[in-house]
Amino acid sequence: MIDEWILEPTTTAVPEQWTLQFVIGYGEDEALLGTAPGGENLMLGPDFGAQAPDGTWWFLDGAKRRLAHYDPAGIYLDAVELPIDYLVDGTYFQFQLPRVLADGTLVATRFDGEATEFLTVSGGNPSRASMPGTLLPRADDGSTIYGFDFDNALWAIDPVTADRERVEWFVSQAGSRYRIGTTAEGVVIEMPDIGVERVIPLKAGIGPGAVHASIEVASGVDGVIHLLFLGVGESDETTQLGGYATIAANGEPTVMEPIVDPFTPADPGSPAHLGVTYGSATPWFMMIGEQGVEVYVRR
Repeated sequence: MIDEWILEPTTTAVPEQWTLQFVIGYGEDEALLGTAPGGENLMLGPDFGAQAPDGTWWFLDGAKRRLAHYDPAGIYLDAVELPIDYLVDGTYFQFQLPRVLADGTLVATRFDGEATEFLTVSGGNPSRASMPGTLLPRADDGSTIYGFDFDNALWAIDPVTADRERVEWFVSQAGSRYRIGTTAEGVVIEMPDIGVERVIPLKAGIGPGAVHASIEVASGVDGVIHLLFLGVGESDETTQLGGYATIAANGEPTVMEPIVDPFTPADPGSPAHLGVTYGSATPWFMMIGEQGVEVYVRR
């Protein structure tokens, strides 16, 4: 039984449990991804990517105002150019948080302070729908996206129509209900279908005091929930903390594992490093590196 989770400082190298699948570099060639100025002489890379059930990858290549498409080995296939009216002021690509649903539809999200807009691409054809308010996508079950509003209310959203419904639970790829959040006591895990409701204390591996961490969540077809923690300790806000853990389909958590610091000068800052492709049980981890996008899988 896991009694607590400890967030240690992130590592400088990717842990050996993760295997590099491919790297896609930056450049002007159409097979390469673009970079754009990010202030203070920084060049930001793409706003992440996601894998489709057919094994191909889509990347939000904002610098080139396109959705770039690659095969399972990271070889360039084609791209979908975004219409001018999809760009802010006809210029700025501001979609983020990519996901690919069970039917192969790519979904990305944009926020303007008053509304949330969903970009969907199916069969190479982009479309969009918007709804009032800000809603941050956190997970999906292959067809529905789940996200919280600023009042911490959870919603189920149809990204094609932007219709939404207030719900109490996320739903995994396996169809099981769950909810994961944080309180002052730690990480709250609720899995009502099997009667699991517990709190795992979350502590920093360095110094006393609380830890402030965000959680990225993805579920596999086997019902396993994958978690990526990134944060800082209350006593030391200069050291990046992080870790990877899972919750089995029966509710049992694993020991927190170390993870590499994913934040590079090229990282645009979106919480989209972790995913599980629909129909798969294998998690992937993505870094927007200074020389290119790096994709790893955990064997």
